[in-house]
Amino acid sequence: MMKRIVAIGFLIVLTSQFVGFYAYFGSRLLAIRKEMRAALATLPEEKLEKIVISAAEFKKIDSEENEIELSGKMYDIAKVVKADNAYILFALHDEHEDSLLSMLDEMIKRSTNDKKPVPSEVVQFLALVFVVPQSFEFLHPFTPSFLNTEYTKSSKEFDLMIDAPPPRG
Repeated sequence: MMKRIVAIGFLIVLTSQFVGFYAYFGSRLLAIRKEMRAALATLPEEKLEKIVISAAEFKKIDSEENEIELSGKMYDIAKVVKADNAYILFALHDEHEDSLLSMLDEMIKRSTNDKKPVPSEVVQFLALVFVVPQSFEFLHPFTPSFLNTEYTKSSKEFDLMIDAPPPRG
């Protein structure tokens, strides 16, 4: 029982590290985008950068997001004006989103550059097989008669031959 609690605790800590970082990243990205939308609504047109792009480049922009990446920098688009064969974007450089994305890139690079092997203890722990005693009720729950098929009948006939693993010597 104690091994099971330790294993569950270990898995919770392990998954919280992965999930926690991505949860922080997602929530911070949403907060940054909300801040930039508010800033774009209040800034006058003179304070925004004018970016001229071709019609082909404009088609590649996701108009729902109202963002563009140019020269490795993220810009939030406030206004689009069509001029002849090009488009003029009135945008604001999003430094906070740039730094957040560079942090994510750095984390991914560090994890892929790690060449250390996984410790053998961890591999052994993950390879453990737990045998559930046959006395547990969830092994053969009650099945109503209308759900009895050839498949469920054959699975009920199968029982483990060994009640517990052999003792270690």
